[in-house]
Amino acid sequence: MFGIINRGSFKLMLLIGVFNWILPQQIFSQLAINPNGFITIQAGGSLYVGTDLHIHSNSTGSGHLADQNMNGDVDITGNISIERYIQGNGWHNAASPVTGTNTNIYTGTDLTFYYDETKVLNDWNFGWVWYQGVMSPFKGYDVYLDGSAITVDYTASNSSGLNTGAYSIAITRTDVANGETENHKGWNLVGNPYPSPVSWLVTNGWDKSDINDAKYIWNPAADNYTIFLGGGSPIGINGGTRYIPSNQGFWVQATTNGTFSINNTCRRGLMSATPDYYKSANFPYPLISLIAEGNSLDDETVVRFIDGSTSRFDLNLDAVKLGSSGERVPQISTRFRQLEYAVNSLPEITDNLVIPLDFWCASDGNYCIKLGERTNLLPETKIYLLDNFTKEVTNLGAEGKYCFTHEVFNSKERFSIVFNPTENKLLALKTESSFLVYAEQKTIFVSALTETNTNIDVVVVLNLMGQTILRKSLVNGGNIFKLNSAAGYYVVRVISGNESFNKLVFIH
Repeated sequence: MFGIINRGSFKLMLLIGVFNWILPQQIFSQLAINPNGFITIQAGGSLYVGTDLHIHSNSTGSGHLADQNMNGDVDITGNISIERYIQGNGWHNAASPVTGTNTNIYTGTDLTFYYDETKVLNDWNFGWVWYQGVMSPFKGYDVYLDGSAITVDYTASNSSGLNTGAYSIAITRTDVANGETENHKGWNLVGNPYPSPVSWLVTNGWDKSDINDAKYIWNPAADNYTIFLGGGSPIGINGGTRYIPSNQGFWVQATTNGTFSINNTCRRGLMSATPDYYKSANFPYPLISLIAEGNSLDDETVVRFIDGSTSRFDLNLDAVKLGSSGERVPQISTRFRQLEYAVNSLPEITDNLVIPLDFWCASDGNYCIKLGERTNLLPETKIYLLDNFTKEVTNLGAEGKYCFTHEVFNSKERFSIVFNPTENKLLALKTESSFLVYAEQKTIFVSALTETNTNIDVVVVLNLMGQTILRKSLVNGGNIFKLNSAAGYYVVRVISGNESFNKLVFIH
């Protein structure tokens, strides 16, 4: 069943498969919304149900009831039953669409947890709290099902128990001395409180002022997170879309201690079956999609070039990486200093631009990194992948992918992406170890290729007589120096901690 109720009221007395006329004798009946069916009550409309309401769910989908009135305008006099089909054998992020539901509704398991970000301190795994009791609206819960699928039945005695209207929840971001990395701070597990999907892009439906405008939904089938970033240039990765399914838990990352809010205007009757913001035709800016694949699983990261962004973290334009804990799932992200990105927005493509690229997986094996189909670059833009371990340099634009052998003890900071490299830079990439040093005319370029070596202290330039020509302190990332000296060979010495690295360059 599906339908849309516009302005005015709608009274439903009988439903048996389809709408029937009201007969003169007394008939006992129920309103049922079957899987993939929906009823939408638009703003200004109302719904009265003088009987029971059943919203069904199975492996093909769920039924939905979407009341888009700000404070809700649905009156149900009978009992309410809202089903949610959940696959077995894994973790599931869930939420309740009714008030008063107890966690014992998840039959066959007592492994139900919520996440308390304030307990993270120096290990974000400390945030998990085992819980048995009443589920709070708008709060997410992590449930483990060991075995076959179940159909959960959320129940209420009438519409007073049906979640509707506005909800707000406290969110936290905990900073302590010697605490967790930036990627592990500020995560809060919340949940869609309604028996209908919600859209992340309804501006007046959310208060996101204390979070980065990105949502993360755990996909048990892929053993990975789908991600959708809103902001001024929405984009999804790993199949993420603007929609959050009914009764679905999801993650947000707080930027400060504060609140996160939702109201009925976000609600939708049915989600689109096609992931939006997913094809290259939707992107009016340069973008590369990089996909790591192996063990029949994959993971995606995106680098895009948007006016107004910076090389640092840009609120609502970047999304940090939330990695899978699955041992067989390859993981990929870009990096700037200590921050790992799932979506990395930069101002422009420049020649010789180097972006560190992380790869990790808890299983040894053969893996590949490839350009995703929605990569959107000008034909003249060249993109290379550097393997810092083997020193192989691959033209991804021409080859499409690079395959390699991975062992769990390999450093995750193994790769770099290079845009439009000059011949000198390509040569340097193939011969350097941890540092990239090369010269173009009278300019010397120095940068670190791995995160562990970004803390460069000093660069010293010597002539072949051993005399110091230039001495400079360095900052993290790339460094460029002009050398006003005669043409010839010079030694560039990079000093980082107790280590030093020498490279002979030619200045002309």
